[in-house]
Amino acid sequence: MLLKYKYKLKPHKTQAVIISNWLFMARKQYNYRLAERLNWFEATRTPVNSCPLNVSVVPVERIYQNIPEFRIQTRDGRKKDSNGHPITRKGDKHPNIINGYVAWETVQSANLAQTKKLFGEYKSMYSQVLQDVMSARANYDGELYLT
Repeated sequence: MLLKYKYKLKPHKTQAVIISNWLFMARKQYNYRLAERLNWFEATRTPVNSCPLNVSVVPVERIYQNIPEFRIQTRDGRKKDSNGHPITRKGDKHPNIINGYVAWETVQSANLAQTKKLFGEYKSMYSQVLQDVMSARANYDGELYLT
């Protein structure tokens, strides 16, 4: 049996404005990231997370031009091994393209810091909220458009 709790939210006027603003920004971010993946499909005519099995419409160099091949870890990982040492360390290289598949969740999540720099309104939003928007996009492959 699953146990669920329901809570009624009663925000003040200022809190309601903040919540409304955050929902608007989350919808905007969700739709932008979805469009990024759809543009990938339109440019390559391949499934979003795979390379073409036959000949691509565009050269492979152009397909991957905006996607870095590796991302470099900026701090020690939080997960520890049995001796208490971090499993991943600062400076480790992780591939963004694995066997021809683009790891979209990690590529787009790494871009969230850049989003906050470019668009000041996202600085007021907690980073975990934006990461949850990204994971909702990564975990849902249907046709959902938030407006």
